[in-house]
Amino acid sequence: MLYKRLLGLFIVLMAAFALPVQAAQTLVVYSSGPASLARALAHAFEQQTGAKVELYTASTGKVMARLAAEKNHPRADVVILANWTAGLALANLTYPFRPADIVKRLRPSLDAKGSFLPIGGDTVSIVVNTRKISNPQSLDNWFALTGKHWQNQVTMPNPLLSGTASDFVLAFTAKYGDRAWNYFKTLKAEGTIWPGPNAAALRPVELGARSAMLSAVGHTSLKAKKKGNALDLVFPKSGTVLIPRPIMIMKSAPDKSLAERFVRYCLSEHSQKLVSKALLIPAVSAVKPAAVWPDLDRVKFIDTDWQKLAGERTQVLERFRRDILGQ
Repeated sequence: MLYKRLLGLFIVLMAAFALPVQAAQTLVVYSSGPASLARALAHAFEQQTGAKVELYTASTGKVMARLAAEKNHPRADVVILANWTAGLALANLTYPFRPADIVKRLRPSLDAKGSFLPIGGDTVSIVVNTRKISNPQSLDNWFALTGKHWQNQVTMPNPLLSGTASDFVLAFTAKYGDRAWNYFKTLKAEGTIWPGPNAAALRPVELGARSAMLSAVGHTSLKAKKKGNALDLVFPKSGTVLIPRPIMIMKSAPDKSLAERFVRYCLSEHSQKLVSKALLIPAVSAVKPAAVWPDLDRVKFIDTDWQKLAGERTQVLERFRRDILGQ
């Protein structure tokens, strides 16, 4: 009798161990910088839900290239980009998600038209090395960075790689037309360089090898300034661009409910404080930008039709590649 009971218990235990263990749900997230923010959000979401987040971080250009390469076999469930027009360029691939309870909490200036939500925002400015430029605020317009004094002294992010730089070029050329294109040509003739994304373009200015950077994204510049670099941000009086950063669920995501949970988590007040800590402008109005930001209420922003600019995106960036970068 005891033998039979032990045998029965053994069989039950073996059957239990033979049962397949349910794997943790996995969410694949592609994110433009800052990478530290993406890692913080992914880790916190894993801790809260028990799901696993597979994360890929890179510049917007590289994220877009990867999405294009994987078009026939998509992997990303959620995509976070640095600029709104890049998000609109993927509109046919995204699953609409704009729940009213989140929309009503958004900062109005970042609530752009689209089928997705902003996770935050950023702006662009002129950044100068204050050891080389004694009166930075005298640069009160975008067109001030030309002439003999600026020969071989200017950098700019490559708009083919930087999402914020691409949206700056789109908004700038839409506002100024031929004057903007002639300006870019003058910058090129006077030795301006486009070494890569924002961090690469900022580095020569940090080191003092160059005096100024055009179309410098806020969070990268402010982070460098906080570290003690001799940098100052100048917002031209003619206006700059406030750029929403989209977070999107892809149509191909197999588990929409998990993707929705992640987006909701990223728009929670706790996560928006992480956005602020990363020196981005929080999408949720209840969370303030970090104190290192200047008073954004005093900065003039250009009125921007993102839908129109998205329609011009391919043509404008191709012209910049050909006429300015010479590629």
